[in-house]
Amino acid sequence: MKHLFNIRLASMAVALAFAGATFTACEDDIEITNSTSNPWGELDGTFGSVRSAAGAKMGTTLTLRNNEDATGYVYFELSKVSDQDTKVTFKIDNSALSTYNAANGTSYEMYPNVTLENEGKTTITAGKRKSELLAVNVPAGKTGNNYAVAITATADNGTTIASNNASYVYLIKSIQIPSYTPRDIKNIVYVEVNNENPLNAGEYTIGDEKAPFFDIVSIFAANINLDKEGSPYISCNEQTTFVLHNADRIIRPLQEKGIKVHLSILGNHDDAGMRSLSDEGAKVFAKELKAYADIYGLDGFDFDDEYSSYDKGAYQGSSKAVVNNASQCTQERYANLIYEYRQLMPKESNISFGIYWYRTSDYPKGDINGVSAADMVDYTVFGSYGSFRALSGFSNKIQAPYAITLAGASTSDGSPIGIRSNSTYLNNVKNNGYGMFAFYNLNNSRSVTRVFNEMSNIIYGQPVEWNGKYYERTEFVAKTGKSTNYEDYLGTWTVTASKSLYWNGSSWAQGDNESFIINIIEKENGKSYNVYGWDGREETQKYPFELTYDNGMIKIASQQTIHTPDTDDGNEWVMSFASGSTKANWNATTTSRDNAFNGEMAPNGTLMLLDYSSMTASKNANKYAFSLFKKDGTTYQAAIKAENERLAGWYILSR
Repeated sequence: MKHLFNIRLASMAVALAFAGATFTACEDDIEITNSTSNPWGELDGTFGSVRSAAGAKMGTTLTLRNNEDATGYVYFELSKVSDQDTKVTFKIDNSALSTYNAANGTSYEMYPNVTLENEGKTTITAGKRKSELLAVNVPAGKTGNNYAVAITATADNGTTIASNNASYVYLIKSIQIPSYTPRDIKNIVYVEVNNENPLNAGEYTIGDEKAPFFDIVSIFAANINLDKEGSPYISCNEQTTFVLHNADRIIRPLQEKGIKVHLSILGNHDDAGMRSLSDEGAKVFAKELKAYADIYGLDGFDFDDEYSSYDKGAYQGSSKAVVNNASQCTQERYANLIYEYRQLMPKESNISFGIYWYRTSDYPKGDINGVSAADMVDYTVFGSYGSFRALSGFSNKIQAPYAITLAGASTSDGSPIGIRSNSTYLNNVKNNGYGMFAFYNLNNSRSVTRVFNEMSNIIYGQPVEWNGKYYERTEFVAKTGKSTNYEDYLGTWTVTASKSLYWNGSSWAQGDNESFIINIIEKENGKSYNVYGWDGREETQKYPFELTYDNGMIKIASQQTIHTPDTDDGNEWVMSFASGSTKANWNATTTSRDNAFNGEMAPNGTLMLLDYSSMTASKNANKYAFSLFKKDGTTYQAAIKAENERLAGWYILSR
């Protein structure tokens, strides 16, 4: 994982030989990493570049929100370590903005009254390549979206300014963020940006105000790592970088709907982590967090203390930024990191901080300079989905003791599970003073309005409305999705499944991709259907089983007697939840279930039938099915012989 900058590839050696404040457009770019390597290699001479903190690409927007000031951060980077101090002077440069406009076909005006920290003066001390970050202070007051600020720098000791990195330009825009009636219980959703688009979170509203259903969207996730100098920094993979580099089109639209946007920080297999940073390392990382908050306009962060080396028995104590050994990687160290965070971003700054936990050691505790960890945190999320647990020592008002995963595949064999809520836990959240609720892994491949309503009707006493739009991962224009109603399930469907099983003489084996055609017709309008043709059997063409309709979803009950003996057919036929045994038997499950399978229609129109029972957690989840049996007393005989294929697992219905 890495932060990305752009530097022009074409004729680099020639370009670097020229000084000046010119700016070139970004054709023929290559990517270089932030804080982890030297892009100049072994060039003769000393060259320098003007860069933005936080891996920000050229032309990143600083946003004035609700007429509040904005801040950017620049630094100066040398091509090699200097053996003496290098004095650097930054300045606001109109000519650099003119050059930028000419290169990019734009007409930005210089934003007035921008100031530079310490009058733009800084020093790179001997033995280092980079200056400290220097704040670019943008005062509120101007509206409109045609402003920018261009910054250049000069340096002594014979440093040549690289011509294609001689300036950095921030765009300046202003937005207004709406406010809604505050709710006692705030709702956060984590979005796995490796697969999904955070914009989908903005498409759900609640109440007459049409307020956003989600109060907070957390971008999951960036990482904490050590750079080559041993300093902690935020590293981002390609997908997280995509979201940050497109903040104007992903983060800002959410904020303009009244949703706060946070960035999750996760350990990443080296010594950097929430419990390992030394006093020095905590201060450095707090500055890094503030730069990201200010530059990308984030409303906060949350930490997920997983995957650092101290969790894997591989801790080395590899730099001054971390503690010496694993025994010093403590929850008190975690609290110290939050303390340094709060020195730069106090609660009064409206930059929030949350923790995501599920073990007894992965959250902060203790007092730092008289301030308790619990008082420094804005919210906690218990991340063992489907379970309920409160965190001792933290106020209920900031806790989400119960979270629901919306993930599509959670079993050991990759089978999707039905999304469930627990009404007892939801009522516990509502009635015992808890102030947070959490969903994990919002995506556009599952129908989630049902579970949102189950939560919202209990917690808020109001239903949730989806506006019918959804976004693919890297898209900025919404597609029109499908909000499901009773009529949508009617008609002819082709049924396939995750498995097509037959008995090969010793075990149940995967066959070819079988399919069959079913016809769903109205039974009781708005409530139920008859289904004909299941498993492609002659019997099911004559004798349907029943589907019930409930708030956009369909349910299959088990067992269902679909025919009792008569003069035309002396057999009793039953549809039942079923599975294969270790022998050549396909067995009916005689326990009655109201929802042996549930159907979910995704926004893109795909219909899945999922086993909602606890059996989906089994490694054999793909061996369960809804099957036809001939019943004689208490004996069940599968209609399909063992050696013949039958669909099993989770069913996919398509037109």
